[in-house]
Amino acid sequence: MSSSEPEASCYGVVLFRSVQGALGAERLLLAAGVAHKLISVPRHISSNCGFCVRFEWASREAVEHLLSGTGLGVDGIVAL
Repeated sequence: MSSSEPEASCYGVVLFRSVQGALGAERLLLAAGVAHKLISVPRHISSNCGFCVRFEWASREAVEHLLSGTGLGVDGIVAL
């Protein structure tokens, strides 16, 4: 693992352009059984939307796969 890769116990967040996107992603992840939490965007991360979805970084590929092509306005995925 390179030094830029977060450790397995870290979290990541999905940033959205709108609250509707964050709520839509929450529904998709809940239906897929991916552990997550809807939280306020951390201060050190900027986003157009005030909410983001936090997930375990180990689930990153599953989260990316579920949200790709959904049109939910994903603005980025960032490790915390």
